[in-house]
Amino acid sequence: MMNKTSKLDLFNLIEETVDILENNNSLYEKAVLEITSILSGLFVEFEELMDVHTRIKSASSLKEKIIRNKLYKLHKKPQELLDNLSDLIGIMLECRFNKNEDEFYQVIKEHFSEVDESGMYYNSKTPQMLFDLKTKQPQKQKNGHGIYRIDGYYVIEGEKVNFELQIKSLVNKFWSDIEHKVIYKNNVYIDNSGYIMEMLSAIKGNLVGIDKMLQLVNDQIKEKSVEKRKGHIDFERAIAKLISDTFIAKMSESIGFTVGFKKICDLISSYIVNKYKDLPVTGAQAAFLDLANRFDEIYSRDINWEEELYLEGEFVGEDRFCQIFGDRLISYMNTDFEWHLFFLILFQIESDNNNLISFNQFMRTLKNSYSDKLLYKELYKTYDEESAEMIYNDITEFLAFALSATASISIIDSKNEKIIRLIDDIISYIIYNFSSYDDFIKNRRNVQLFILDKWGE
Repeated sequence: MMNKTSKLDLFNLIEETVDILENNNSLYEKAVLEITSILSGLFVEFEELMDVHTRIKSASSLKEKIIRNKLYKLHKKPQELLDNLSDLIGIMLECRFNKNEDEFYQVIKEHFSEVDESGMYYNSKTPQMLFDLKTKQPQKQKNGHGIYRIDGYYVIEGEKVNFELQIKSLVNKFWSDIEHKVIYKNNVYIDNSGYIMEMLSAIKGNLVGIDKMLQLVNDQIKEKSVEKRKGHIDFERAIAKLISDTFIAKMSESIGFTVGFKKICDLISSYIVNKYKDLPVTGAQAAFLDLANRFDEIYSRDINWEEELYLEGEFVGEDRFCQIFGDRLISYMNTDFEWHLFFLILFQIESDNNNLISFNQFMRTLKNSYSDKLLYKELYKTYDEESAEMIYNDITEFLAFALSATASISIIDSKNEKIIRLIDDIISYIIYNFSSYDDFIKNRRNVQLFILDKWGE
């Protein structure tokens, strides 16, 4: 009769192997930190690196693998089994897109290019880290899909610790999570496996399409970022979102409905960034934090959207441009709802019980956008300084009349290409037709008509 208390040899092997695993856990954790540090340093310049994921084989996973892969038949001693476990430590480089997987693999091949006597690849700066780069990549899985999986080992405190490095894009990581956690780690009996595999193939195909779409979006964003200073556009959009989120909520709370004012949010955000454009990065960050605090305070206010706006005194412009433009904007402030919204929001953000100061500052910034002498540099190259200055003063006055003749809020957009082209056309017209300031004065009325005609086109 058999002894009922005897245990299968494979379970003794499993228990002893798990004991070694758990006793060495601190060594493995140290190895993980050092491996991660080396790989992170290698890809520090790569914005495509999203994350570095790590894991040490758990006791339950080790037990399952020993049985599933019948490792108990290959290895009779626990230490021997661990020494031949290729994925004792798992490292995954997560990149943005499928095409980045091969790019990352090539970086690893180029960096770990020296070969030791056993055929393992290393770099002389980190000789303790070795890769098997002889295996063709990507490797084919049982499901037919490719995966970048590289075996290696790390020498620490005289011990060789095996690790497996995988390189996966965002969508391929998602796909592997579906396969691993939903299907292969699901011990529930599933019939009609052919149908399941067809569904998985369809999911994989959709993910490949998603990767391509994400790549297109990323390329488009990069193209747009070239057109603006790095970081500038993000700052501007963040402010616009703060404005939108805060004031849409306040409007709904006050009058029970909202109107679309994305354009107003964008214009106020652009105006604020334009004011802070010469600040250093730390100054801009501090300004943004101040704004965020201001919006928190605004959110607690009662805002009346129906009352007329007013200035606490008479507006006196710094020059003719500001006076002409400013007077016209004041006339729009309570007669055009779009302008009313614009100044109501601007005063809430910038004014501490003195709208006049805020309005003066706004006009000064606007003047700097359209009467910036850099825009008129060709005048100063063509005429003597005194003549160029007098022509400049007349042009900016004419421009103020022309721009403010319309109630369109887009006239305050400092990036309005139509206005910039108009200024270029005016200067070209004057330089081509008038050889002196006296000629210009004699034809002053023609210049005014030219500006009005051009602006009306």
